[in-house]
This record gives sequence, C-alpha cells and structure tokens, in this order.
Amino acid sequence: MLTIDRLFNGVVLVAPLVVGALFTGVFLVAEDGSSVLPITFFQIALIFSLVIFLAKKLIHGDVTIDVYGLEVLYALFVGLIFLSIVYTPDREEALFYVFRFIALIIMTYIVYGSINSFEQLKKICFIIIGAALLVGAYNLLQVYINPEIAAFNYAGQGQKLMRSSGGALDPNIFASNYFLPIMILMGFFSKEKSFFKRLVLFGFIGLLIGSVLLTYSRSSWVAIAIGTFVIIYYTKNYRILVYMMVAFLIAIAVSETVRQLAFSFLERFINIFAGSSEDSSKYRILLGVTAIYMILDSYLMGVGFQGFSTVFKTYHPPETTLGIYQPHNQFYSVFAELGIIGFILFIGILYVIWKTSTQTINDMPKGSSKRIISVSLFATFIAYLVFYNFLGGMYYNSILFIVIGLIFVSNKFIETSASTQTNLETT
Repeated sequence: MLTIDRLFNGVVLVAPLVVGALFTGVFLVAEDGSSVLPITFFQIALIFSLVIFLAKKLIHGDVTIDVYGLEVLYALFVGLIFLSIVYTPDREEALFYVFRFIALIIMTYIVYGSINSFEQLKKICFIIIGAALLVGAYNLLQVYINPEIAAFNYAGQGQKLMRSSGGALDPNIFASNYFLPIMILMGFFSKEKSFFKRLVLFGFIGLLIGSVLLTYSRSSWVAIAIGTFVIIYYTKNYRILVYMMVAFLIAIAVSETVRQLAFSFLERFINIFAGSSEDSSKYRILLGVTAIYMILDSYLMGVGFQGFSTVFKTYHPPETTLGIYQPHNQFYSVFAELGIIGFILFIGILYVIWKTSTQTINDMPKGSSKRIISVSLFATFIAYLVFYNFLGGMYYNSILFIVIGLIFVSNKFIETSASTQTNLETT
C-alpha cells in the first residue's frame, strides 16, 4: 500500500537538496554569472523539502522535531550574531546572511529527521555521485569543445571560472562542490574487491578530480589531498595512491597537453607558499594581520557580523589592495567579526561535529559499508575545514551543511543499533 511515508521518504526529501546544491551555478546560468531563474535550484529544492517535511508532520499529528545535540550552541551563536548586528557597519547585508545561515541550519534538521535507514543514506550517496558525475562531465565537455576555456582558467589562476557561454563562476566554490562525491567514491574504492569495479570507480574519481584541477583552485586541491589521506588513515588502504601515480605517469608519457597542464598545476600549487607571482597570495598575510588589529581594536568583541570587509577598507583603502578586502580564512573572520565569544562558540560547534563523526567511525564494524560512508563524510568535513582556511563564507555552503546533517544521520544509526541491542538483552 502506497502511504505518504513511502511516497515522500528520506530519499525523496533529501535528494532534491543534494541535486539542487550541485546544479546551482552550473545550469540555467546567465551570461553575467547570475541565475536565469529568480531563485536557484537549491532554493526551490529547500522550499519543496521543507513543505513536504512539515506536511508529513501535520498529517501524522507529530509536533516533535528530532534533534542531534547542537541546539544550544546554535542558539547562542545565532543570538550573538543578532546582537552584533546592532553595531555592525553593514546591517542590511548582515540580516540577509544571518537568515540564510538559519535556513541552512533548518535544512540539517530536515536531513536528520527524514533519513530513517541506512539504505536511504546509501541511495543518497549514489544520487550525490550521479549528480556530480553529470556536472563534471558537462564541465569537461565544455572545456573539450571550447579549448579557450582552459586557457582562460589558466590565465585567471583560480580567480574566475569561464563557461562556454562566456559567463564566470567562483572557481573555489565550484571546485568545493566535488568534495563530497570524491570522498564517497574514494571510500567505495577502498572497500571494493573487484578489479573491474575499482577501475570504474577510479575512472569516476578521475573525471571529478579533472574538473577540480581545471578550476585552478589551489585551496580545493589541498583540501582534497588532506581528505584523501583521512580516508587512507581510516581504511589502511593505499591502493588509491598507486592508481593515481600509475595513471599520472601514463598520461604524462603519452600526452604533451597533460605535461603542460601538469607543469601549470605545479606552478600554481607552489605559489601557495611562495606568494611571489600573484597579488592574491601576498594579500592573504595582510588580511590576516589586519584581522588581528580588528580583534584588538574592538577589545575582543569583534566588529560585527559581516563587518570584516567594510572595516578592512578603513585600514587599507581598496585602491591600495587591488580591490582585495574579503576575508581569506573563516576562522580569523569569525574572531574579527564576533569576537572571542563568537570564536569559542564556533569552535565548539565544529568540535561537536568532529567528535560525533569520529565516534561514529570508531563504533562501526571495520570494513562495513556503514563505516566507509561515515569515513567519507568525515573526510569531506575535514576537507571543508582545510578549504575554509583559504576562504571565507563557511556559513553559507549548502553542501557543507548537507554533510553535517548526514554525519548526524550516520551517528543516529549507531544509537539505534545500540538501543535495539540493549532491548534484546533486557528481554
């Protein structure tokens, strides 16, 4: 019998969020990089999932909301943000972004409350991979059909990402969208016994990594590398590194284009540490030092939510920094805007997510699919933490918040299994 629970199960509610987050900024984008639609794919998906989620609650007369333990920290952090809006120099922008942040927090509870079985979680992982492969293949096809895109991306060096239509996207955010599907694929790869299936999975990984490399987003390269080592650490499987090395050597040997790209990637990566060939690298230090001045000059209270860029201009006029004034690190950005209390709350939230994820991994049977998915989610979370050491805007990354919701979903299965086992023992 078809019931509302079967019709609108966790997969139906969460899949649109995942697909919408991956497709936003890629399809139906105008020439200037803006959305052709008045709202994005992800916003449509979020409204759909929220309406269905609440409708199911009303139909069943269920007024409870499943929670995962971060409610007090969320409330204190959001409350501090609203308090800081009183003295922030950019109140309208701050109000807009705080409600955007709240919407993403609400989404994590939709994810947490909707997925009620491991099979549903597994299906969501497959949908994530499928959607990412579609976007990645579309991106590589554009580069193949329009070689000038690769030349533009190389010249832009990670500042803009050209599309065949002529518009430009933020290459860092575009590349970070692949963290989750890449980590899931690497997790499946490390568990797979069949050589043929490993080759297929490695091909998928190569397609997505190829899309990331062509963005010239160094922060994403470093984040994926760290995430890969997290998966290797927990799975104790080094096969992925061997496959990558062999594939790289073969490609270098047979293709002059690959050799040229490899040298350009290497040059771009080395500039992370050199800071000599491009101004964005040099100004990262200036942004960090100025953040310290903001913290001290505000007596550790912060300059107010979304106030970093405006206050930075009072220290360094835009014409003296080539227009670079956005924070390039989420952590000093939080400290500079929300002060020491906000920074402590922020670290507290991240710590709870970290602890929950590692506890889930440790409690899962080694080699099980549940553990592999938990490891992949944790590796993705670590990749985002690394990524946002080079960039601001962590509050508004929809895929990161989906990952947070899925981390607590995975932990929910551990708690459910433990509760079932206890009941069996007592009876």
